[in-house]
Amino acid sequence: MQILAHTFLLLATSLLFLGALAEDVPSSPAKRHSKHRHHGQRGHHRHHHHHHHLDLQEKAPPAGKIPQKEDHAPTGVVPPAPATGAAPSPPVGVPFGDKPANSCEPTGGMATQYWDCCKVAGAWPGNPNVTRPVYSCAKDGETQLESSNVLSGCQGGTAFACNKHQPFVSATNPMLAYAVGARPHQLGIYNFYGACYSITFKELPGKTLVFQAVNTGEYPKTNQIDIQVPGGGVGIENTCPMQWGSPPDGWGRRFGGIFNRNECSKLPQPLQRGCHWRYDWLAPADHPDGINPTIASMCRVKCPKILTDLTGSTRLDEANYPDAPQ
Repeated sequence: MQILAHTFLLLATSLLFLGALAEDVPSSPAKRHSKHRHHGQRGHHRHHHHHHHLDLQEKAPPAGKIPQKEDHAPTGVVPPAPATGAAPSPPVGVPFGDKPANSCEPTGGMATQYWDCCKVAGAWPGNPNVTRPVYSCAKDGETQLESSNVLSGCQGGTAFACNKHQPFVSATNPMLAYAVGARPHQLGIYNFYGACYSITFKELPGKTLVFQAVNTGEYPKTNQIDIQVPGGGVGIENTCPMQWGSPPDGWGRRFGGIFNRNECSKLPQPLQRGCHWRYDWLAPADHPDGINPTIASMCRVKCPKILTDLTGSTRLDEANYPDAPQ
């Protein structure tokens, strides 16, 4: 019942998002809204870790022009909300020991961004394909919770997002970065929770993101990812007022987040490093105020220790995939 309730909530959010988008087109054609709800394991954390992110803003198209797929709206676009710890349907996956014929995913989707302060969906127990659930943290964002059964802050509990799950750049390769985030619920959450991907972007030539899927949500398209990064929109399941005393709609726009790097100063100091990454690494030179980059390639790889040490979760079929870039 909890899963169904969460699914209905996600559907309702998507409908609200479509309505908002329809209203937006005439007045602000340069913006596209992509809400994301997060699935929660218990009670489907109504938008598990996904926030509605507004596509990063690009140069406004001529009046009357509806942005095409290449057009990017404001940074921190709000993708469908991930489900914090949603209890999903039976797992469907590649049998362990059989190497997939093609470990790459469809491309062309956007990499939106969110930070809702909620316990991620992959932090709930029940996934038979991982060594253990993803870690969540206490209200301080630092104290790691060993129990995966602690109720999410999004549900009035005491489990929240961990500060250490912010994106960061490799210490040895400035063109390589690491992040966690969400994938669409429609793909089957047990198929991707804990999985890592090597991702390149059309607008960021030469750069590679190693991304671990720890959350989920309902998104307009299944070929997108939602990066968990401070400064992104807080979306529907906003727990940041409870964890950090943020404004009611988080920092900046509820769906879309802050507008530029300078506004990272509005966030708590422990979250500013990840916020700066959003503009320093993820944004191309011609989009200094941020962008939702287009996925050019996305292939499954073994999760590097630098990520699994932070999340605590590793899939059991890792031997079937190549090492992550270094």
